[in-house]
Amino acid sequence: MPPPHPPFLETAALPEPLRAALAAEGTLVLAERLPGEVTYRSYRAPGVHHRRRTVPVLGTVAVTGRRLLVWAGDTKQVDVPFDHPLRAAIEVTAEADLLRIVVDAGAFHPSRSGRIEIRLRTSRARDVANLFGPGPANRR
Repeated sequence: MPPPHPPFLETAALPEPLRAALAAEGTLVLAERLPGEVTYRSYRAPGVHHRRRTVPVLGTVAVTGRRLLVWAGDTKQVDVPFDHPLRAAIEVTAEADLLRIVVDAGAFHPSRSGRIEIRLRTSRARDVANLFGPGPANRR
């Protein structure tokens, strides 16, 4: 019998209410069970400090007509509407099949600082980066 998977690799599945909400918004991209990692750089939160910490994850990325959602390590990592001012605190890039999402943690929570970098492997990486793009004009 193979050894059990670490808890952070157990699931990348979205909760059913969230999946239904994405469908209602018009899902443009939904890629699930993506291998990847989350890296915390110079990250501080109450009771937590990581100069650099990398955690392997399975993730899900979704783009709807309204928002970008990234679920990794059984947790919602990013959930930002395209028209929200915090969109500027997120950088989304793609290189071949690697999707890279960088978040300024301090922009989302005043008690946090540093960067969170999420890297997921998906054939839809370029689609996600293009849909998120630098501004609303790139979404169609």
